[in-house]
Amino acid sequence: MSYKLTALSLGAGVQSSTILLMACKGELPKPDFAIFADTGWESQVTYEHLAWLEGEASKANIPIVRVGLGNIKDDMLNGEFVRLPFYCHNKSGQIAMARRRCTEYYKLRPIQKELRKLLGIKPRAKAPEGAIDLWIGISTDEASRAHISRAKLVSNSFPLLSVMPMSRIKCQLWLEANYDGLVIPKSSCIGCPFHSSREWHNIKCQMPEWGTAITVDEAIRYMPNPNSVEEHSGRFLHSTCKPLNSVDFFIAQERGQLELPFGDGKTERLQIFGGMGL
Repeated sequence: MSYKLTALSLGAGVQSSTILLMACKGELPKPDFAIFADTGWESQVTYEHLAWLEGEASKANIPIVRVGLGNIKDDMLNGEFVRLPFYCHNKSGQIAMARRRCTEYYKLRPIQKELRKLLGIKPRAKAPEGAIDLWIGISTDEASRAHISRAKLVSNSFPLLSVMPMSRIKCQLWLEANYDGLVIPKSSCIGCPFHSSREWHNIKCQMPEWGTAITVDEAIRYMPNPNSVEEHSGRFLHSTCKPLNSVDFFIAQERGQLELPFGDGKTERLQIFGGMGL
């Protein structure tokens, strides 16, 4: 193949939304398309924001392709393998986090499948090297997360590092200045174990989203998991290893507990072939 397709990995968060909207306004080149991998369990405000982005992109003739591989919530409630990085107690009795499998299954696989489909590559056929220039929304404050692609089909690019260097804060300021105070909702699954207690509290205020989180938290507690080694206690969505409906998000030892041992909540962003981005 003598040319490349340019695709934006669209997670509908601050950085990828900024890239898309800057392209709509001509401040960045237009990608051939943007691609959104839907786990089926995003918040309603994220889906509303995505629909708005689709309208803005349509005006600029930038198609947004939605892809998916099932519904992560429904799959778990139907007894499928628990791919969320849940919390449990390890053999020493300490709180541990299971390996994250959801990104690979619900994000990477459907995106890779769609990219091959768009290029007309048949199943099991060899993919042309570097046929997709994939734009990933990593800002300057997250530059350490930028990596080269591990897949021959894709070469990763980072417009917020190389073309228009911007931090997350600068992205938000640009959005507010250009779209009448626009604030982007965080894009993540409703029951994502990477939520901070503040985010859990916000979800608790939103019904029925809180109800579905409670249902899943209870359903995965002792669900059989083939080949799992994390069976030393029940599984939990909250970092305290307590049932979600019993957590007081304003108790000091629970408020912000997630940020200290497990990161700042950004780690559940879409990882694309060696790069991270929303």
